[in-house]
Amino acid sequence: MNAPAVYDEYSKPVQSDPPFGRKKDSLAQSMMVMAGAPAEGAPLDIIRNTRAILARVREARAADAKVLLLPELCVSGQAGDLLRHARVLAACREAADTIAKESQGMLVVFGLPYFEDAYVYNTLLAALDGRIVQSVNKRVLHRADHLVFKAGHGADALVDLTPIGIDQKALICFFDDLSDTSAQEASLILAAAARPARAGELASWPASLSQSFADLPVFAFANAGANESTTDAVYPGDAVILQAGQVQAHAPAFSQQMAKAQVTLDLPGNAQTRKPFHTGFVPHPQMPYAPLNAAMRAAWCREALEIAAQALATRMRRIGIRTVTLGISGGLDSTMALMTTLRAFEIEGLDKAGIYALSLPGLGTSKRTKGNAWRLMEAAGLTPREIDLQAALAQHFQDISQPADCFDAAFENAQARERTQVLMDKANQVGGMMVGSGDLSELALGFTTFGGDHISMYGVNAGLYKTAIQLIISQCVKDTRNQGLARVLLDILDTPISPELLSAADGRITQRTEEILGPYLLTDFFLHHFLNEQMAPLAIYERAANVFLGQFPPEEIKTRLRDFFRRFFTSQFKRNCLPDGPAPLGVSLSPRGGFALPSDAAAALYLDEFDKLN
Repeated sequence: MNAPAVYDEYSKPVQSDPPFGRKKDSLAQSMMVMAGAPAEGAPLDIIRNTRAILARVREARAADAKVLLLPELCVSGQAGDLLRHARVLAACREAADTIAKESQGMLVVFGLPYFEDAYVYNTLLAALDGRIVQSVNKRVLHRADHLVFKAGHGADALVDLTPIGIDQKALICFFDDLSDTSAQEASLILAAAARPARAGELASWPASLSQSFADLPVFAFANAGANESTTDAVYPGDAVILQAGQVQAHAPAFSQQMAKAQVTLDLPGNAQTRKPFHTGFVPHPQMPYAPLNAAMRAAWCREALEIAAQALATRMRRIGIRTVTLGISGGLDSTMALMTTLRAFEIEGLDKAGIYALSLPGLGTSKRTKGNAWRLMEAAGLTPREIDLQAALAQHFQDISQPADCFDAAFENAQARERTQVLMDKANQVGGMMVGSGDLSELALGFTTFGGDHISMYGVNAGLYKTAIQLIISQCVKDTRNQGLARVLLDILDTPISPELLSAADGRITQRTEEILGPYLLTDFFLHHFLNEQMAPLAIYERAANVFLGQFPPEEIKTRLRDFFRRFFTSQFKRNCLPDGPAPLGVSLSPRGGFALPSDAAAALYLDEFDKLN
């Protein structure tokens, strides 16, 4: 690869020996390897990110490490189209200069946007003993990356380590490119990554890597972390070092630690490509996003909650707030949002007094949910607060000439929009932000009020199916020592799901969501297979008819599936202006990095498939 103009001050890459020119009598050599992410930073805060990278370089030098691996794009973070701007590229160039000068006596691998031949690449640079010696461009790009970067080509980079006293070679590569990476020529493989956190993988990741790369001599993995965006995902900053498939060091997710290990470099291995991952994840047939095994499902639930909480904590820290508002309805979604918020405040070490949880009873609020909202706030150690919306709604209906006995869309949506207005205005008043509670299932079905509960300042449930929320809250019941909290959570789990937007003069729940949309067990099954496996309606129907045999009649499955696709297409306009929110299960309907679709796309191609079902 020729050095790009923007890096023309660098010397030419150090030339490696011929691929198979290694001496047969090379002696094994021991050295310290470190891998991990910068401990702080933010997207596009290049000065701060560079400072955090240099802190890792100093940490590696203090540990007498010869190799330091950092994640992809750690200099800039993922910052969208601005990574193509000359000002940003110049700042990254300056940062690379600074980092390279500090690499005396070691190899430092780090990622940044890289300009070459009129294109911008997602690139890894290798700084060896004070200068840049190699670069490699990422070949496998994710959907959103194609809007910013050009895909690279060619082989990964080999770096000769003899300038730092090691008679071996290191292979520099992106983790996503490893499926077609040859490891024959290297004793050390350094794989940089930017993999979002996903429930079910955080604790098991070292074992998965160990099985996949068992035949490689020494393998190091470093994932993006604290200086990455939380717009639609959260990055765990984990790192692993393996030798012959054995875990030598592991920096756990969200720990902000480094993996550090003394390894022995010997002759290269014979592995051509990585083996398939074996995470041990066997999906639940009816909830295929969750593990079938009870112990694994419990860990999956805890990790999903932790990922969402880490995302919220990072967003709060990054924008400098210590207070939030959220509505407490006594239902599943607001309960999940509260549990996430409580954990985020623990992560940040903040006083729970900064959580302004509000019960906002409207015209359809039942006695049961209102009572549970109060009990939940009390059990969580919060100051219970209530703002009754009925007078404000009555005035609003009078202002727009809405008849008091006309229970139409305006009647229902006005209540959801009034709640959002109160929560956002209260957030402004206390100098915080509103935490949203809308979930993935409601977003898919459009069962959310545009400009009402579909909007927030950060939507912590946006990547969670409704049935996943039920599983997570059930696990919270098992995990908590707070018996008062456990009792109210159990009652919330037992409460019929309802938007509570129709009048309930006798205090009963008059709307039942699953009577309108169908069982969430079905709709979440449809959604998962549609998003994750891109399955067509007929294939989804056949799978559902088999999995739910004897539980739901085939005709009901057909009716609910057709309604699912009808609702999904007609509701895209709501999803095309979603607030930020994490994707703990690895699935998102965000138009930015999850699922893109025109708001006025026709559904006929999908709905016509139902004519084939008899």
